[in-house]
Amino acid sequence: MLRRTTILCALFCACVLTAVTAPATSALAPPSSGDPQLVSLAGHVLSRTYRENASVAYVDASGTRFAHFGAADDTEYEIGSLTKTFTAQLFVDAVARGEVREDTTVGELLPLRGAPVADVTLLELATHTSGLAQFPMTTDAVVAVGHWVSATNPFTYDREALLQQVQSAQLGSRGTYAYSTVGFALLGQALAAAAGTDYPSLLRERMLVPLGLSDTWLPLTAADLPADATRGFDVLHRSQEPWPLDAYAPAGGLRSTAADMAGYVRQLIDGTVPGSAAMDQRWIGNTYRALTWSVVPFEGREYTLHGGATGGFQCTVVLDRRGERGLVILTNTIGGLEQQGLDILSSL
Repeated sequence: MLRRTTILCALFCACVLTAVTAPATSALAPPSSGDPQLVSLAGHVLSRTYRENASVAYVDASGTRFAHFGAADDTEYEIGSLTKTFTAQLFVDAVARGEVREDTTVGELLPLRGAPVADVTLLELATHTSGLAQFPMTTDAVVAVGHWVSATNPFTYDREALLQQVQSAQLGSRGTYAYSTVGFALLGQALAAAAGTDYPSLLRERMLVPLGLSDTWLPLTAADLPADATRGFDVLHRSQEPWPLDAYAPAGGLRSTAADMAGYVRQLIDGTVPGSAAMDQRWIGNTYRALTWSVVPFEGREYTLHGGATGGFQCTVVLDRRGERGLVILTNTIGGLEQQGLDILSSL
């Protein structure tokens, strides 16, 4: 079993390495539109790597400015792991409501008694310190990697399948930070169970509707998508089918627009998002960090950020909370984005 797991891990890493090191050509789809200064700056920075369509929104006290390249305010993108920030905030909000505690265990909410993961706390899931790997190394997870390499959606598992995957999952260095997508999928499913509902309903009722994010939504399966759903491109410039993530939706399933994400950034800066204390750093074990958000120093300032990527889309949100300003970048092409977000925001 150890040898098999090692081989599978090596296969996964090799596939990812091949993708991220593929050669790329600079490009931004015409036409460009929006605020001239932001169009010029964002166009210069984003064209360092290959892009198709892209949208940028800059939010500060004076208002919101947009820059679009082959896109518009209402162009729809997958936002991938930026969805995790909504799930982390739902967790903080659920604690405030008294539905769960930070030390509530997964086994108290989901039928996983007897599994190693049953003793993991919700706080450990929210801080990526549960010991769970990025993905469960089960046979069907390896099949999923094959789908990813062949440009199809690898995450088509329902809730029952997700629970089966983690039933035998082994915990690594519990208490040490290790980014885990399956951990956030579990966190979202556990929060929904505590509230007596499903995750899409929980997200819609406690986040999307109160925040006025009317064009942000969560398809679970391909059947939920319209025939003209936007598609993206991977680093090999191959068209990618959309990625509805079913049970993994709490970790990366949202679709949104530049206008909605600008509204989200505005409310994050204002502190009016339910559970926005998820962005605040705290001592977790021997590490000072926020809940899934990263807090990084750059050119004399401290920025709070989170990115997301699916098979054909990538995005990032970068916040200068002290300066009460923020930036969101949405693209339909995979390629490094966090540094570009920092470069644009720090130049404004």
